[in-house]
Amino acid sequence: MFEKLRARHADKEYAKHLAAWQQQHDAAAELLEMAQSFDGQTSDSLLLKRDESLFAEISNTALVEDRRGAGHWEGRSSGVSFPIGSIGGRSIRYHVGGTRGHYVQGAPTPTAIDVGTVYITNQRVVFQGGKQTRECRFDKLLGFEHMPDGSTIFSVSNRQKPTVVYYGQAIAGWVDFRLDLALAHYRGEVPRLVTQLQQDLAAVDAAKPARPTP
Repeated sequence: MFEKLRARHADKEYAKHLAAWQQQHDAAAELLEMAQSFDGQTSDSLLLKRDESLFAEISNTALVEDRRGAGHWEGRSSGVSFPIGSIGGRSIRYHVGGTRGHYVQGAPTPTAIDVGTVYITNQRVVFQGGKQTRECRFDKLLGFEHMPDGSTIFSVSNRQKPTVVYYGQAIAGWVDFRLDLALAHYRGEVPRLVTQLQQDLAAVDAAKPARPTP
């Protein structure tokens, strides 16, 4: 009886681990297939340049910039007072002096200044919103950083401030890969990316859970 219970428990654990592994395997295989076969597409929303193709179009994104909050005054009052008369037997004094201190600016806070669509091509990243447009060309790209909140910071040589676009954690992995693939096409590094993804898939296959021994 106890052997049967242990066997059932082992089967359930195996099924759970196998399902998780299958999900990883399918995701890795999908990325590899896309890297091997997808080289971008045309766009009806963004005017593409010569030899430019679209790799991702992400709607409901935000352009983020630092905005300072409300400031405040820090200081203290000083001075002297002297009597000027009395009312009902109570002395009335007049105060003369000033205030010493300084104004403290509010701390900068990341703020969404516009909402729109982000386009990733094999030449650039473009944010198009209702009020703002930002272009990060790959030939001007100094670097980029993906943030845990689902945003990416782009630094380009022709703009003093970095460009920050927010798209959310739910699609962060999808956006990250599309950007990597677009950059690989721009830099001529698709074969290297394919090799890396093949190695990733092989590592997943090697970690496939083994069926429990009867």
